[in-house]
Amino acid sequence: MVERIWLDVPYAEKDQAKKAGARWNPAATRWYAPCEGMTMLEPWAAAPDVADLLPGEDRTLGNGLFVALVPSSCWFTNVRSCVSPRDWKRLRRMITRRAGGRAGGRAGMRCEAGGAGEDR
Repeated sequence: MVERIWLDVPYAEKDQAKKAGARWNPAATRWYAPCEGMTMLEPWAAAPDVADLLPGEDRTLGNGLFVALVPSSCWFTNVRSCVSPRDWKRLRRMITRRAGGRAGGRAGMRCEAGGAGEDR
């Protein structure tokens, strides 16, 4: 099987990426370049995946829910509003992969604390 050339395309830029030749993979819920050398897609070249352990994160207490102290300066702040759309997608992929889902996909997603499946 040919390795996909994955792209990080923010939702607001999906039409531009599609015009440039990007294709959508519904199973992975992610955009990709159909072949190498498509210079028009370079602005959306995928950044490396985020490591499963974030800097400063301590997960040595066992399995399940982990509590992290949040500085008061960050209270009532959503991480999504503090990072770029591309970095948010990278973080989201890492968290769902770490919690038992497929990297980038929705199937098999589980609650990290209790293991329950997604219930929309």
